[in-house]
This record gives sequence, structure tokens and C-alpha cells, in this order.
Amino acid sequence: MKIQQIRRDKDEYMEMLLMADPCKDVINSYLDKGEMFALVNGGDVCAVCVVELLKNRKCELKSIVTRKEEQGKGYAKYLLRHVCEHYGNQCDTMYAGTGNRRKTLEFLGKCGFVNSHIVANYYPEHYREPIYEGEVRLTDKIYLKKQLDSEVNVKKVVDLALEAGRILLKNGAEIFRVDETMTRICQRFHVEYVDTFILSHAIFISAENGMEETYTKVKQVPLSSSHLGIVAEVNELSREISDGLVGIEEAGKRLKEIDRIPEKRGYFQVFAAGAASGCYGYFLGASALESMAAFCIGCILYVWVLAAKKQNLSKMIVNIVGGVIITALAIGVCHLPLPQDVQFGGMIIGSIMPLVPGLAFVNAIRDIADSDFLSGTVRMIDALLVFVYIAVGVGVTLSVYNRMGGGLML
Repeated sequence: MKIQQIRRDKDEYMEMLLMADPCKDVINSYLDKGEMFALVNGGDVCAVCVVELLKNRKCELKSIVTRKEEQGKGYAKYLLRHVCEHYGNQCDTMYAGTGNRRKTLEFLGKCGFVNSHIVANYYPEHYREPIYEGEVRLTDKIYLKKQLDSEVNVKKVVDLALEAGRILLKNGAEIFRVDETMTRICQRFHVEYVDTFILSHAIFISAENGMEETYTKVKQVPLSSSHLGIVAEVNELSREISDGLVGIEEAGKRLKEIDRIPEKRGYFQVFAAGAASGCYGYFLGASALESMAAFCIGCILYVWVLAAKKQNLSKMIVNIVGGVIITALAIGVCHLPLPQDVQFGGMIIGSIMPLVPGLAFVNAIRDIADSDFLSGTVRMIDALLVFVYIAVGVGVTLSVYNRMGGGLML
């Protein structure tokens, strides 16, 4: 589905225009000096409209009509939104005149038009034949208007794109995805001159509207845990924006809702951590009994992780203490009277998986592969430091146990 401006052979669409205005002479009076736009879907013209530029940064929607078999599919609303955005840079107000047609007035109202003024006795003076709406003869022309200064506003568009990029980056999206999403949002709202510079923890964006009006903004995005559900929601919203199904205001509200999407319930995260620990341990060579122990240790570990998040403890403390908890519990399991011998190595390997920053590590590699060396390096260092923290926790616990217990477990 695309919208194109019709510059030649406008008469070819006269049959469609006559559906909205029954007088050919009236249509011809504005067709040549007006600008025509057509919505094309699958090679077929589904809707057309004509807009005439007026003085003092005003314009008038002279006609908008959808082919009969395509009515009720939202094509006219999509086309009108595009036209409002198109004229937003050169006009402040768009007018639309119509008779006392209930459907037309409701449609324009839903598109943001409000009452402006009435031209009395317009139809009898401009039309040879009487025009009826049902059984009521149309006499006065009702004008509605819509302010266009908010349709394409560089600051609004940049703020929207920046917020989408912030949410993506905060929740573990790749650099190229953040950049692509922000650029598409800006271009969709006709802000063509956009420059972005994205790091793993900051976004810089500068945009120009073609009238020497530049807007630049910087946003710090601290490194945090990932939430791929939110990333998927923002991706879906960006596709709807690109398709013209969502306007600026609605997109802003949707982003706020997406940003407030909560994490899974605590008990679900604890169970998932335990399941990951047990399964990974088994895949990496642990016995069934060791995997069951890893499941229990993983659950206990994630209780600590969730508690630490609530207290906003640093990543270093969370992972070092996590390594201590894993190792201490694994050693404790080895001293239990179990039906078979267990090795703490298999339990530890599985239990550390909830702490391992696998997504951050993979994204770092992808960023480096996409030549985002600075962002990739920062993410790589952050992931490697997590590995170091875990190793410190495990190593210190084993060292203390060996000194106190005489190395019986080794």
C-alpha cells in the first residue's frame, strides 16, 4: 500500500470524484489548480483526494473518496493522515467543506477536524440541480478545520524516535536494530535529514526538517537486564508506524504502555532459572541426580538475584555473591547422604547459567561484526566482567572450603 501524487491525467479519476461531488463543473473548477493524491494497493487505486493550497498557510480538502468496493477498510483515513502530514510543513490549517452529511461529518471528526464556519445557501448558488442527503435538500456548506502544526513537528518526531530507541537499547536490542527503527520512524513522518550515533549506553540523534530547523538530543541509557518481550513489542509498533497505521500521538502512548510491561512473576522466573540450570547441567555432562540438584540450586540462586534487583545492588555484588551461593550449595549437596555419588563440578556448571550474560555476549559479537566496534567492545567488556565476577565468587568459596576442610572435595 502506497500513496502517490497524481500530476497528469487527473480526469481519469473523474468517475471516482463524482461519487463525492455530483457536479462535473465544480470538480473541474478545483481539479487543475488542486493537488491530487491516490492510495494504491496491489496496483489498484482505492482512494483519491484533492487538496487546494490557499493563502496565509492555509489549504482546503476539496474532495476525498474511496472506491465503493473498497469502502470500510480505512483507506480514506490513511490517505487523509498522509495528506495532513504532507502539508504540515507549508500550512498551518486545513479546511474541509461538506453538506450536512452525517457520515462525512463523523469521518472528519474522527480525523481531528472541528467546526469552523458555515457558508449559507452555498449549494443552491453553485449547483444547477438540487442535492439531497436522504430526503433533506442540502443548502448550507459546513466547513471544518484541522490544525496541521502538530502533524509534522521535528521535535515530536525526534522525541518519539528517541524514546523507541531508548526502550530497545535498554532491553537488549542490537545497535543496528535501534538505528534502523529510529530512522524509519523519522522518515515515516517526513523528517528526512536524520543522523544517529548509538552507543551501548547512549543515543545521539540530530534531525532537520528541510527548513534549516535542526533539533539535536542526547539520551543516556544505562546498561541493564534484557527483556526481549518489550523488544518484540517495539518492533511490532515500528512496523505499524511504517505502514501508516499509527500516528505520533498514539505511538507515544503505545510506547509508554510498552515501557511499563512488567517482567514475568517472580515464581515463574525462579522456576525458569531452575529449569535452565538443570537442563544445561544435563546437556553438559552432569548426571540426572546432579541435574536435579542444579535445578534446586538455580531456584535458590534466582531468589537472591530477584532480591538484589529490588535493592538495586551493583552487578558485581550480585554475581560474586551468586557464585558464592552456587558453590556453597553444591558443596553442601555433596555432603548429603544420597543414593549415589555426585560431583559439584556438574552442579556448578549448570547452576551458573542464569547468571551468564549470553544475550549481551552474542549482541556484542553482532555489533562488532556490523562494524559498531565501540559499542561491541563495551558490551563485550561488560559481559566478560560478569564472567570474572562469577569466577571470583566460585573461586573464593572453593579456596576457603579447601583451606578449612583440608581439600577433601578435591
